[in-house]
Amino acid sequence: MSSMSFQEKSAWGTLTALLGVGGLYTSSLVNLWRADQLHIPSTFGLMVGFTILLVLVLVGYHILVAAITGAQDEDERDRLIGWRAGSIGGFVLAFGVITIVGHIVVGGLLQGGIWQSPAVIANLLLLAVFIATVVELAVTIWFHRRGI
Repeated sequence: MSSMSFQEKSAWGTLTALLGVGGLYTSSLVNLWRADQLHIPSTFGLMVGFTILLVLVLVGYHILVAAITGAQDEDERDRLIGWRAGSIGGFVLAFGVITIVGHIVVGGLLQGGIWQSPAVIANLLLLAVFIATVVELAVTIWFHRRGI
């Protein structure tokens, strides 16, 4: 791990934390759905709580990594990797949002049930952001390992 740049360590830690907190959020969301409590107030509270948890975990991780590795400047390679990974993540996010808009339009035409509720749509949008971020972080790690 000592041969990794700060950006690669950051990507690994962020990906791990995001998958862990995302898994907990999904589990809590499924429990709300099973209890028939999937409404905007409960979903919003869940989103806020898990966002705060994710921020605290990431801040603690990055402080620890910065304290251990010391200050490192971002070089041209790190910027290039960030741009390319961000571009790929942006395409994934755009695809997800367009798919969700299509879901809303088709559901409106067919008079959809629970799949048209604001809580479900909000969580689908959050899922699109989650998947795009996971893809961006995975591509960042892959580019670092590949040697771009």
